[in-house]
Amino acid sequence: MARLPNLTREQLKPEDQKFYDAIADSRGGVRGPYGVLLHSPDLAARVAHTGSYVRYNLELPEALRETIILATAREIKSQYEFAAHARLARQAGLSEATIQAIAHGTAPQGLSGDEAILVRYVQELLRHHKISDATFNAVRDRFGLQRTLEITALVGHYLLVGQILAAFEVELPEGVKPEIPE
Repeated sequence: MARLPNLTREQLKPEDQKFYDAIADSRGGVRGPYGVLLHSPDLAARVAHTGSYVRYNLELPEALRETIILATAREIKSQYEFAAHARLARQAGLSEATIQAIAHGTAPQGLSGDEAILVRYVQELLRHHKISDATFNAVRDRFGLQRTLEITALVGHYLLVGQILAAFEVELPEGVKPEIPE
């Protein structure tokens, strides 16, 4: 059971309901980390705003954005984030083989091109807390310096979200099965 309940719009002070509305409008609802984050409404809105930018305004194909998010979720073992984004990755056309390779920790082996270099980038950053020159240069040369920075911010955003989910023990929604093997 989650350590903090999700807040409804009605549970917020009238002056804080705008934060709920903004999150709901940008995501089609309030769930997961945002229901918990609304215990600090201004923080919730700021996290959601950053998330909207890196998720929707990062100039990468949706399948590659989801690849980065899945790799991040896998590295921090966030079942909630992985399940939510595996669904979105499938909708974006990411292959089931790629999703399963990331889930099982065998990627980037078996991946190629952009998927492989992005998974490697995430893994090096989260496993070793640094990125080799070869990997950094591959991402920078392929995507440019600004997008490399934004890719790193996307990873950082999902680290933040994953830590909120973990600290407050946010459970998978009913009927959703874990996708990262234990």
